[in-house]
Amino acid sequence: MNETKQEKWERGRTLFLESVYKPDDRLRGCAHNQKCYHELMEIRDQVVEMVREMSNPHAPHHPPYRLDELQE
Repeated sequence: MNETKQEKWERGRTLFLESVYKPDDRLRGCAHNQKCYHELMEIRDQVVEMVREMSNPHAPHHPPYRLDELQE
């Protein structure tokens, strides 16, 4: 199976999102104890949205990312 960089990048993004969605009971327990659970979930949601909106840098005719684009 000979995959392109574009296909590998898309698969990597999917796995990253799965890792963010996967509940981590220990981490969430810490967030509850530190009274920042809702903030943790808010940050998670923002990161998920940012990753979903990212363009694949290996897609044809796509300029590479600039750091300031990711921080907007």
